[in-house]
Amino acid sequence: MEPRKPIRLEDLDRQEPLRQLPFTVPEGYFDALPSRIQAETVRRSGRFTISWSWPRTVATLGGATLVAALLWLTYPQKQNSLGPDVLSEVSEESVRDYLYDQDIYLEDYSDLLKDHAVPNDSTLIHELHVSPEAIEQAIEEDQLGRGAI
Repeated sequence: MEPRKPIRLEDLDRQEPLRQLPFTVPEGYFDALPSRIQAETVRRSGRFTISWSWPRTVATLGGATLVAALLWLTYPQKQNSLGPDVLSEVSEESVRDYLYDQDIYLEDYSDLLKDHAVPNDSTLIHELHVSPEAIEQAIEEDQLGRGAI
């Protein structure tokens, strides 16, 4: 395939259809165009006006009042932190149930508990309300369970 040769308009015969303009404009069209555009601009600039009226002002103020009232009624109130007296009324069972419902387990917080000061063993056992017999039984069951495996 041979390369395309560029066609230049000057090289074409004046009677060639490619050289003829495909459209015509009325006589003097471009001479009158600026004045027509300016006249249309002036005519359209008078269309948009802002006028003041009592009904519009009342409607605007009523709408603004409605929006302000809805914001005032639906805006959430700031909740202050609960004091120790309110938290002391919550039972341990309720706390355990809440943590269980939230899928929060003691194992998740074992690293945090290691960082805090832990009282000595006797104080801890006393606060847990666990009898020494129950501890010994749990140790024996744990040893039996390990031996069976």
